[in-house]
Amino acid sequence: MPEDNENTEQQVVKKSSKLKFIIIGLIAILLLVVILAVVYMLVLAPKGETDEQAAAQQQVPAAPAPAMGGGMDMGVSNAEMGQIYPIPTLNVNLADPTGITYLAITLALEFDPKNSDLYKEVETKMPRITDMIITILSSKAYEEISTSQGKVNLKNEFLRRINAMLAKGRLYNVYITGFTVQR
Repeated sequence: MPEDNENTEQQVVKKSSKLKFIIIGLIAILLLVVILAVVYMLVLAPKGETDEQAAAQQQVPAAPAPAMGGGMDMGVSNAEMGQIYPIPTLNVNLADPTGITYLAITLALEFDPKNSDLYKEVETKMPRITDMIITILSSKAYEEISTSQGKVNLKNEFLRRINAMLAKGRLYNVYITGFTVQR
C-alpha cells in the first residue's frame, strides 16, 4: 500500500502543478488583454472631443486669426471664402547664374464672390497678370522664395501688383497651390 500512497501523491502533485500552470497561463492572458486594451485606448483609439472640451469650446468665442503678411485678407473673415480664380501652372526659369533652376508654380486668386464684374475683368486681364507673375518670378533667386517668409513676400507682391491692374474691385488673397523647384 505504501506504493499506492506514493502514486496517489505523485498524481496529486502532477495535477496541482498542471493546475498552477493553467492558472498562471490564464493570468498571463488576462494581463495581456488588459495591456492591449490600455494601449488601444491611449494610442490607437480615435481622438474625439470629451464633453468637457466641447462645452469649453462653445463657451469661449473663437478669436479671429491674424492676417498673414501685412493684411492680405482685405476684410474677409476666416469663415467666409471668396470666389477662387485658378491660374494654371506656370513654368519659369528663376534668376540663377547657371540658368538651370526651374520653378513650376500654381496660383489661385480670391475675391468677392458677389462681384461678377471682377471675375470677368480678371479673366480679360489674365494675359497681363500671367506676364507680370512670370516677370516677377524670373527676377527672383531660389533663396529669396524658398522660405515661408519668401513665399509670403511673393504673395504680397502679386496681390499688390494685380490689385493695381484692376478697376472693378480688389483681390482678397493670392494662394500658392503648387510650388515645385528643379535645380
